[in-house]
Amino acid sequence: MAWMAQATALAAFTLLAAAPPAAPEGAMAKFTLTSTDFTEGATLANAQVFNEFGCKGGNVSPALAWSGAPTGTQSFALLMHDPDAPTGSGWWHWIVYNIPPGTSALPAGAGDPKKGQMPAGSVQGPP
Repeated sequence: MAWMAQATALAAFTLLAAAPPAAPEGAMAKFTLTSTDFTEGATLANAQVFNEFGCKGGNVSPALAWSGAPTGTQSFALLMHDPDAPTGSGWWHWIVYNIPPGTSALPAGAGDPKKGQMPAGSVQGPP
């Protein structure tokens, strides 16, 4: 089973005490998520394939880059879910939250805590 590009979600959270001010129509940038490690709808390289439960991949988190976060974003959360995993509810491959708002990319392998590549303050949850 491979991580599915369409199952990758990077959410920009605006954590304001009050509702953010209304932006003029058309003022918001388009939020974009890209990767040099996969393309939408394509099979992932073996490097990104999980390495347990019968899968024999490298289990390396993909490089990700994003742009167009809403004004006032205070942190990002990253959720990688494979809805096609044969578990009845899919499989959560990677969960990260509190990614600082100035962050716009994560290198390949950032999901490995031993490498220390996550931005300061980020928290990885258990899959």
